[in-house]
Amino acid sequence: MRDIFRPAFYRYLRVNPVTLPDNDEDDPTLGSWQTIGNDYATKILHGSLTAGRESHAYLFTGPNSVGKHTLALDFARALNCVPTPDMFGEIRTKPCGECSSCGRITRAIYPDVRTIDVNTPSSKDTDPAAAKRRVMIGIDLIADLQRDAMLEPFEGQSRVFIIDQANRMSSDAANSLLKTLEEPPPAVHIILTASAQNQLPETIASRCHLIRLRSVPIHVIEEALIERFDADPNDAALLAKMSQGAPGWAISALKDPSLIDTRKQAASRIINIIDSDLEERFRYARDISIEFRRDRDSALDEISSWLEILRDVAYIKHDLNDRIIFTDQLEQLQRLSSRISEDQIASSMQAATSTRHALMSNALPQLALEVMMMDVPFIASSS
Repeated sequence: MRDIFRPAFYRYLRVNPVTLPDNDEDDPTLGSWQTIGNDYATKILHGSLTAGRESHAYLFTGPNSVGKHTLALDFARALNCVPTPDMFGEIRTKPCGECSSCGRITRAIYPDVRTIDVNTPSSKDTDPAAAKRRVMIGIDLIADLQRDAMLEPFEGQSRVFIIDQANRMSSDAANSLLKTLEEPPPAVHIILTASAQNQLPETIASRCHLIRLRSVPIHVIEEALIERFDADPNDAALLAKMSQGAPGWAISALKDPSLIDTRKQAASRIINIIDSDLEERFRYARDISIEFRRDRDSALDEISSWLEILRDVAYIKHDLNDRIIFTDQLEQLQRLSSRISEDQIASSMQAATSTRHALMSNALPQLALEVMMMDVPFIASSS
């Protein structure tokens, strides 16, 4: 197979190392874990549960939609599962996926499992819409967690608190949570999720059992879509390819095809911006910064789309058209590929990656995006 990464790409990769996906398949001996791929992670958690050595705190890291929240729910099910014997009298492996506890945890109506994110209402919210406007996980939410953690499990064997996007905790909230992590109540497990370990204070991360999730192989996602969700094989192949190793996105897109259109629209928009002047680029930066304030995740997805487009351009440049995602934009991508150098692709990828990191670190959105627009090389028009 030809190596598409010439010197410019190697420079990019040294700054942004790629984690190769694992190749393992779902292991039926583990029980009814719903996490797709990352089988080694379920094996670690299953082993700790079997040995009775579960940690009181975990940190699950990995790309967006790779399955961090699903894995957290799987572990919550395993901790509280009450399996019944099968037809041969054998006790099913936890989580069984069939008992009342497993079912209600899946439906988010189990009293001893709670998910907390930036839009979770706190006990001090007087306005029902206040949580929808929140941009950080504040100390009030952590105070609610600490109060609930002191109570005995209402029904199950363990109380499980899942803090999604824990990197969005305020400093006060993180400091408050640290006290609970240092002196955890009995029968309580706290699971934090974040894209990367370094997004959290070291004092928090060091007190958690770290489990890194990696991008899932495309064929594993494709098979899961067909077998678990009855997807049409052609649709499954397309969604798995577009997911870029994130099964959560593929599942969402299977249920809501508009997500595919959104990605295609972003691709068309980005191709036009790469080929535009500074005035148009700054107008785009302003629009995305407004979107970032309204819908942070949507704006971050837009930046991720830059990497997808630039990767497609690199594939075309090296005659690997079978790997590109945006086949509907093939003509435009080919035109762009003929006019952009490998160094320009690498520097553009670096600019997009740096901007995404800056936005996740609470940089000023419009300033960060304007810098990106200047860092992305201008492509001279063909004569």
